[in-house]
Amino acid sequence: MNKRYGLKEVANVIFFDISTGKPSLFFDTLKVSSISNESDSAEANGGQGNNRLMTWDYGRKATLAMQDALLSDQSLAMLAGTTAKTTGITATGRDVLTIENGSVTLKQEPKAGRPVTFYGYSNGVLTEEATATVDGTDPQLFDVVVSNGETEVMAFYEYDAPADSVQITFSGKQFPATYRVVGETVVKGEDGLFRKMQFVIAKAKLQSSFELAMDAENVSTFDFNLDILTDTSTEEFKLYDIIRLG
Repeated sequence: MNKRYGLKEVANVIFFDISTGKPSLFFDTLKVSSISNESDSAEANGGQGNNRLMTWDYGRKATLAMQDALLSDQSLAMLAGTTAKTTGITATGRDVLTIENGSVTLKQEPKAGRPVTFYGYSNGVLTEEATATVDGTDPQLFDVVVSNGETEVMAFYEYDAPADSVQITFSGKQFPATYRVVGETVVKGEDGLFRKMQFVIAKAKLQSSFELAMDAENVSTFDFNLDILTDTSTEEFKLYDIIRLG
């Protein structure tokens, strides 16, 4: 029976590792999940007026576009084509500190052998570089001398990132991988009943182009676009399946 239904709900999407068949990432906070299809065509024209007489379609292509409301360490690492680093991470410190009795205390312990610099700070503006020396054996305590009588300094330094920190590295040599992708949504039939629907993509290459927007007024969303590849192991050169369940 040819059932008719409406499609509104965004899909939950799973990326599977092609080599192991195990799930790599589950997306359940998507705002948009859509499959775009296009193909090329050639045509025969002739006769008086050179009218179009016949067309041929070829080169079908499909793209999966997803927009996520949230970003995770793992999804960012997928876009980078790398794995997340959890140890040996160096962070940059920038502290605004009030001078008390000629000294200031950094908020983090600076890395040994790395420079620590101080600048006078007044009304939101950096002034001249201050003279600073470590006060005793405390690596966070510095004696500072400012030339313009400022009561605050801004300090710049490097320190070891705390536990549970994560670093994602984007490299010129590594790019996103190819995944098996399954998405599941619900459709509403003319009978008022909701039924599950899945799309199954045998091979989809995650595109490396994306944007991390940091906007003072608008909440950022995160785009994941995938080129759907032809499954040459199938007789019909399958791109993807749409399955209505029930």
